Amino acid sequence: VFIASWNCRTDIELIRILGTIMRRLFSAVCAFLGLSGASHASPPVQMLDPKTILFSVPTLSHDIAELLPGPTKAAQDDLVFHEDDWTQVEFLPRAILPEIQAMMKEFKAFELANRVQHGWKNVYVRKVPRGLLFREPKALHSLAKILGIEPGPAPILFSTSTTGCRVKNGFSFTLGGNIALYGFQSQDGIMVLGANVGQNPSDIILTRTFAKLCVSSDLVLVDWRAQMILVSVKSDGQIDVWCP
Repeated sequence: VFIASWNCRTDIELIRILGTIMRRLFSAVCAFLGLSGASHASPPVQMLDPKTILFSVPTLSHDIAELLPGPTKAAQDDLVFHEDDWTQVEFLPRAILPEIQAMMKEFKAFELANRVQHGWKNVYVRKVPRGLLFREPKALHSLAKILGIEPGPAPILFSTSTTGCRVKNGFSFTLGGNIALYGFQSQDGIMVLGANVGQNPSDIILTRTFAKLCVSSDLVLVDWRAQMILVSVKSDGQIDVWCP
């Protein structure tokens, strides 16, 4: 998703307003002189410098789930979010932690180099070496048992140009406190497990969920945009946090 910088939008809006005023003034003069046909002239074409168009997020996932046509209207229990938010916060196996840490260091340098006042000049595309998080045929049942919550419907992803699409073989878990988990599975197990964090989220709920999955399934929690990884739970209950 792209956004134009505020200064660019302000300049274009000012030009548009001034152009409208000038056209009206010109039409009034032409009407006074009996030249009404001139009032039907086409408006001038406005140009936008591509260099002023910015990314609204600093990083995007290279891979996304297979999607199916979504409903015309989401149900009350549907988890709906923008496709750009896909796996921005996600659980990954501890076995690939060194690779994830190296990627996050690279991303940090990239983000700093491309950050401007109202967005980013370029976007860092994450290519995570994915594998099965839960390798068993009834992985979703096992995950539900760990969380103590029954799974809900597959999430719905939307963009600015298309209607919402439902994730194929997907699932969701509503944890409360504006926190939800989501993902999708294959016949061999769960492929992706992400966290959707809403406004004013409950950090306690997300931290407790991480502690459960860290102990039971040896997973780490990666927040790409915050550039932070929850690595482990210490014996005193404290969370070991890594930042590049």
